[in-house]
Amino acid sequence: MPALQHAKDALIPRPGPQRLLSAVNLAYAVGRGVFLSGSVVYFTTVTGLSAGQVALGSSAAALSGFVASLLLGMLADRVGARRMLAVVFVLQAVGFALYPTVHSTTAFYALIVSIGFVEYGVGPSFGAFVSAVVEPEERVQVRAILRTMFNIGFSVGSGVAALALFGGGFFVRALPWASSVLWLGAALLVARLPRGRRSAAAGRNRRFGALRDLRFVGVTALSAPLALHASIILVVLPLWTVERTDAPHGLIPLLMIANTVFVIAFQVAASRGADTVAGAARLARRSGLWLAAACAVAAAATVGGAVTASVALGVAMLLLTVAELQQAASGWGLAHGLAPEEAQGEYLGTFHLHMILQSVLGPGVVAAATMSWGGWGWAAVAGAVLVCAAAVVPLARDAERHRPRPAESGPGSESEAGSGSDSAAPSTALAEAA
Repeated sequence: MPALQHAKDALIPRPGPQRLLSAVNLAYAVGRGVFLSGSVVYFTTVTGLSAGQVALGSSAAALSGFVASLLLGMLADRVGARRMLAVVFVLQAVGFALYPTVHSTTAFYALIVSIGFVEYGVGPSFGAFVSAVVEPEERVQVRAILRTMFNIGFSVGSGVAALALFGGGFFVRALPWASSVLWLGAALLVARLPRGRRSAAAGRNRRFGALRDLRFVGVTALSAPLALHASIILVVLPLWTVERTDAPHGLIPLLMIANTVFVIAFQVAASRGADTVAGAARLARRSGLWLAAACAVAAAATVGGAVTASVALGVAMLLLTVAELQQAASGWGLAHGLAPEEAQGEYLGTFHLHMILQSVLGPGVVAAATMSWGGWGWAAVAGAVLVCAAAVVPLARDAERHRPRPAESGPGSESEAGSGSDSAAPSTALAEAA
């Protein structure tokens, strides 16, 4: 019965803002799954680009995140998270609707980088809005529920994309339109969300205060190696399976499916204890231990035949999934807990840089180390992870002690309600029905 209750809590959010937020995230995730799962086929068969051009455009879009995540997070603090969230969804919908008009490499690069830039505003805007409508002690649990819904939605979107690719022709050409419609739907759902509370000091915090908060930047930097589970699961482990082990290649999609199922089933449960900075830091440390153990098991997959390799890779994926669940939860606790209330968007956007960094550098660096040096490469990755895991708790503790105090309200300050932005008392925001 407890297991059934946990599953119900994860898959059926409580009525009110949490359920609406989940619906928004579901629509957003389905839209991402629909297009991303079929984007390479779309760009190569419909737009006429080469695989190399598509890869270069995707990399350029990812690099834009280093600027966009911080700047759009700051903007969310100033104009209101709900308003910013609606704007980025609409801009993404417009951008994807323009993909069918792209017939040149230059136009493709310009559009995919623009869309990528806007897309990196979703994370900090969503996080800042969670801060606006959810009490601090519940934010990590709500983020866990939202991540569960995202994984469900992305899986559904990937299934739709697979059906479209099998259908070919019109169905492939319709992929960007489908994503565009879903994101417009997400924007409409955002408009139904309650007006979140906002600090009277919002928008008056120190410019680039998150980047000047060196302890917070240090916690963010330590989190990048701890998040290497993403690069290993998506890129390195499949390469290792194919190139260095005797395991059947068909094992790879099965491991991916298992990872998704475990994240959907256990993200909420794995997030317990991360609602304080101290608890989140300890969870981050534990995630590093699981990640290092996964590296060791993956390295051992070269010993023995196909059955031994398959078992080792299955255990490695399980360990990686545990690391993923704990690291994601610890990141929410650290980012929300160390951020001043008036600068949640900026701090969340800055903290998200650790995921952007690992996604840009992680696949290449870890793949090069493991493919070139084998077990010693895995050992080097595990060693770096263990160092960061050991350092994150004391640094997070120090960052919490020196966390910037809330900016004081001056005579000229306004609440968001007074300035016409999204606002409401916390109790009103949380009690408003869906």
